[in-house]
Amino acid sequence: MRETGYRAFLSTRHVPSIVVSMALARLPMGVVTLILVLFVSMHYGAAVSGIATAAFTAGMACFGPVFGRMVDKGRGPAALRALGIAELVSVIELVAAVKAGVHPAAVAACSFAAGALTPPIAGVTRSLWPVMLDIGLVSTAYNFEVLVVDLLYVMGPLLASVFIAFGAPEWGLIAAAAGCTAGSLALASLEPVKNHAQRNRKRALTRKESAAPLPRPALLTLAVALLLLVCLGKMCYSGWMEALIPLFYSDQGAAVLGSAAISAWSVGAAAGVVLFNRLQPSPRTLAIHKQLPVFASVFFAVTLLTPVADGFSAMCLAMFAIGMAGAPCDNLYYQISGSLAPEERQAEMFSWLNTATSVGVSAGAFFAGLVVEEAGFRAAFSLPALCSLASFVLAAALAVRIGAMKKAHGRA
Repeated sequence: MRETGYRAFLSTRHVPSIVVSMALARLPMGVVTLILVLFVSMHYGAAVSGIATAAFTAGMACFGPVFGRMVDKGRGPAALRALGIAELVSVIELVAAVKAGVHPAAVAACSFAAGALTPPIAGVTRSLWPVMLDIGLVSTAYNFEVLVVDLLYVMGPLLASVFIAFGAPEWGLIAAAAGCTAGSLALASLEPVKNHAQRNRKRALTRKESAAPLPRPALLTLAVALLLLVCLGKMCYSGWMEALIPLFYSDQGAAVLGSAAISAWSVGAAAGVVLFNRLQPSPRTLAIHKQLPVFASVFFAVTLLTPVADGFSAMCLAMFAIGMAGAPCDNLYYQISGSLAPEERQAEMFSWLNTATSVGVSAGAFFAGLVVEEAGFRAAFSLPALCSLASFVLAAALAVRIGAMKKAHGRA
């Protein structure tokens, strides 16, 4: 019987190098949102900081699928190298623009450019796992990527706190972007990544040169659209809280506490990933598409804790619980999306999932800043649970849709 689990995954040839490179390349995920909110807020106020954060993630959302298609066509290493360098340059330009006090629209434009030039890390790695791992390790690989992201969200706020404490948040942005550049260049140089790109190039060339070229298989079906909306709803909640909590504690003159609360959320998420990897119900017992609404309902219930969390300790406990409850949903998104997307469009599918994540985060950050400015913190803490409720309702609709597809396929 083949060994499964993290140990087997990490002992597979080339996996440790990929893990280190992708973790370094994803460093901005744990740092940029928090620092960007505080850095821009220091110079322009809460509303503009929300707009800047939203613009950054909107840039990722708009161009992520474009770069995902590049990966599917075999140009992944070239995209990693070019974008890894370009993002660092764009972040330096963003910092310079904010320090110079340019018009808020120019700050938003620079933020959008920095997000748009994000390298397609997820598209490269998540499309790579099924072709280089035993089938029993693929879900573990997806789970491990979620764990890496959660750990980065633990370390990111701590790193951000150091730069904030020294009064130089802009250097935190630059350091995170430099890490992304180094990780992207390292990932592009790895043998499995180059081999996967070569396979994708051959497949694309064969399809193009065939006597009767076949159309590309459909990707954005109703089921995929519902999955993206489920993810968007949950990440709208996440983006809202990621912007709101730093603003709340910064308003109280204790910005470091905001970083600690976000870290508690990330610690809970990491714990949830590990537990889910061990305790996930078997698909034979409960199909994966039916697991999603179950865990989405749990996540919604736990998000109701934040409006009643009184004090910093209670807030950290609530954030820990929310992180733990949300981790299974994040894992299931990738498991379901991998089963819904055709082989020729796997990287693009994962990029669309990142787009849904980015749109959700950007919308949440935007509305958090807007509500704080217009209605205050009490309303801002009460409203985001509507996002997690919407995610649960859509997850139930997705389960019904996939069930109907399976029945129809069975009859065919």
